[in-house]
Amino acid sequence: MDMIKKPKLWLIVLALMHTFLGVIGSYIQMGGDTEYLAIILYFLLVSVYLLYAAFMTKGQEQARLAVVLCAPAVVWFIVSGIMGLEMMGVPVAEFPSALLPITLWSLPAVTGFMNWNSN
Repeated sequence: MDMIKKPKLWLIVLALMHTFLGVIGSYIQMGGDTEYLAIILYFLLVSVYLLYAAFMTKGQEQARLAVVLCAPAVVWFIVSGIMGLEMMGVPVAEFPSALLPITLWSLPAVTGFMNWNSN
């Protein structure tokens, strides 16, 4: 039970989901079109950052990095949903389907905040 209170688990889950849904899913959905390749590669770069935070850091550093990486994404999803923004012709955060990414990005941020001053 103590494991779910650590940001490492949620960073790994988020990185895997982001890679499969954000990178591979977007590439397949866009038909492998090179027009959106830069955005898809940026999504992959975000997954690498998340994996770095999960495996190359620990303790307080990992917790703080989880907050710094994930909290802005939560805010971005909420603002995008409210404003009705689109990316690659698809709504960024159309409710209620936006609840999954908001939850996935919130978990590392919340656990990181809970462990902000841990050793």
